[in-house]
Amino acid sequence: MKDERIQQALNKIRSEMVIIILFGVALSFLVKTLVFDMTLQECITEYLIMIFCPIYQLIRMHMMKMSIYSEKGNKQSLKNMIIVLVIFLIMFALAVIKKMKESAVYDWQNSIIFVVLFIILFTAIFIITNKFNRHRGHVYEKEFDDD
Repeated sequence: MKDERIQQALNKIRSEMVIIILFGVALSFLVKTLVFDMTLQECITEYLIMIFCPIYQLIRMHMMKMSIYSEKGNKQSLKNMIIVLVIFLIMFALAVIKKMKESAVYDWQNSIIFVVLFIILFTAIFIITNKFNRHRGHVYEKEFDDD
């Protein structure tokens, strides 16, 4: 039988490990696409991991009746979203500039459409999941207060 403190420490270590792996996968994806000019089909493993890891986390938290919403966390998650969007825009701008230097006939309009759609979807999903977490957090609080 493991002590509760040991189990909590193991859970913390594992969660930190998942975060490190997720950042490593994202970095690998960026390097492969921006530096080595690989297509999405060549980076499909990293792409799927980046998509399904947060989805699994969200589903599993709600299966365990947990909510990550908090007023302080909401402000921090907004800052994180803005940071991610700024980094994405900078990297996208660098990639477009690189492509324009390589080819005089580079069709940058398609790239702009992709970025606009990505930002709209990313922001919409962020807002929807944030509202869902807030709502579920209040539902869980009422449910656990009634018990």
